[in-house]
Amino acid sequence: MIDQVRQLIKQYHNWMSESTTLRTIENAVEITTPFLDRHNDMMQVYAELSGDEIILTDDGYTIDDLEFCSLTVDSVRCKNLMQFNLNGFGVKREGSDLVTRATAKDFAVKLHNLLQAMIAVDDLYYIATPSKAKHRFDTDIGTWLNTFKIQFDAKKFKGRSGYYVDYKYVIPPSDNMPHRILIGINNPRRDAVEQAAFRWLDIHESRPRDAQLYPILNDTQHDSVLNEMDAFRNLEINPVLWSERDSVRAELAA
Repeated sequence: MIDQVRQLIKQYHNWMSESTTLRTIENAVEITTPFLDRHNDMMQVYAELSGDEIILTDDGYTIDDLEFCSLTVDSVRCKNLMQFNLNGFGVKREGSDLVTRATAKDFAVKLHNLLQAMIAVDDLYYIATPSKAKHRFDTDIGTWLNTFKIQFDAKKFKGRSGYYVDYKYVIPPSDNMPHRILIGINNPRRDAVEQAAFRWLDIHESRPRDAQLYPILNDTQHDSVLNEMDAFRNLEINPVLWSERDSVRAELAA
């Protein structure tokens, strides 16, 4: 029996090797593993040579994703849980990056420990208390629309992916304007733009014809969102800064 299991373990090792891909990016090597995060995306690690050391990092993805999903990663509870997990795997937090340093002798162990640390930190999403900032911002948008008696409904559209996309603020068409759909982006960063754009393109066939999307970007705590604004415009989407929301009030009320 033990020989059979040993052979199965070899098969597992071979599968791991064949399922792991490498790609050179500037001065680092991107390692894409078959391990999945909570989004079912393959987990990636970056390796960079520094003298006799190999620096391994997630390039900030794990913590940045938690923040994008409205988790307050610097709350006392979350920081304590994160530090406890990282200490167990010998991994450090440097800014948003999860980092460990390896040599040729212990590279395999350090890579495995970093992946385990990434999974443990990723799981904080399920056990830590999420921030209410995104909910508050969405509520602010609704309050603003109500102030000017701009009518809206919540609607759900099915995308080509098979997933449904919910929109809280869908303004019905008028004689002058098509459907206008508003979404709030409390933390306007690249990943938020990509997610919003993907969902919009995904529901192309099910959303009303000529419907227009208005992403409302919360710029009250962000110095610059010019790249995010340009990215939306390149996709023929109408981004609006929260500080300049009155500039589109007339077309939303039309």
